[in-house]
Amino acid sequence: MKKRMIRTASLTILLPVCLLTAVLGGCGARNDAADTYEPAVTAIPAETAVPAEIAVPAGTPDTADAAAGPASAASSDASSVSTVESGETGETETGTETVAETASASGRQDGERFEDTIILEGMEETVHYEHIVNSALGFEMDYDYESFTRRSEPGRECFISVYDDQNAPENYLEVTYSAKDAESAAAAISEDLSKEYELYQETYMFDHAGEGIRIDASAEPGGKYMPEQLQAVYIIPAGDGCRIATAHYAIVGSEGFGRRFAYMVRTIEVIERETVE
Repeated sequence: MKKRMIRTASLTILLPVCLLTAVLGGCGARNDAADTYEPAVTAIPAETAVPAEIAVPAGTPDTADAAAGPASAASSDASSVSTVESGETGETETGTETVAETASASGRQDGERFEDTIILEGMEETVHYEHIVNSALGFEMDYDYESFTRRSEPGRECFISVYDDQNAPENYLEVTYSAKDAESAAAAISEDLSKEYELYQETYMFDHAGEGIRIDASAEPGGKYMPEQLQAVYIIPAGDGCRIATAHYAIVGSEGFGRRFAYMVRTIEVIERETVE
């Protein structure tokens, strides 16, 4: 019988301060800098290649234990709700042309940072987001800049856990553009993923992009066991094709990373792509 069991044990030995003082003659100061993770700057290999790093503050992501099984993994982020407020996109006069400002439906500008609250394991958590605009791929979104390192290139945006090996990450979200319509893209993705996963597909609602598709890949073929690496693919339809956000995360962090990615993906808004002649 195939089993997977993940145990985490920790033991903390506390000694009275007076005893430490008597034996050691004093207390050393904790070196906080030693606990700070500084992600590498080198690029990810071709199979998971991501663009050059855009420096952002490092934080501490939630790496909760694995979800109970495929059913809970499939539904864990379906009820996630973002609290981004709605607004309007303004316009600016430039010479004789009128161009749209880089403001989303929430009214946020590219690079604007703000706080929001999410729910993880039934508890509220304050998260620090940055709003980004990618005109080449035709989307805007908010990402948790304390938990993820952003890397950008013409063909994709990628957000990697600050605690991952930046050369071979296990927990990351990538957003790409496809010229296919949403249904065709979903069919092609499902055909490829079905070689390694039992799939569950559902309709998914985005905060600013309307109705899309979500494909959950959190069980091995047959649906009895969960693989070490999980995926959730979000497909957002648009007039010029679709935007595809793929969350990759290890089973040990499925609850934490899965929900964090879901909150980020829900903020995606489709905008007109800039085409290069």
